[in-house]
Amino acid sequence: MMSDAQLELYRRMTIEERWRITEELMTLAWRSLQDLSYEDRERRLQLARREHEEGNQALLRALRERA
Repeated sequence: MMSDAQLELYRRMTIEERWRITEELMTLAWRSLQDLSYEDRERRLQLARREHEEGNQALLRALRERA
């Protein structure tokens, strides 16, 4: 869990500062993914795709229940 000071730091950041951190993290994640073997990379990407699709399906079910 983040300290109160760290939370306050994030609250005071500009949109540009937050976006820079986001870009840095995305770049690091992509480079780490590229360092994996083809099989490991595809396995992880397939898992991410499946979780994304499951989330989409859950959202659709919830929206249909409200309609």
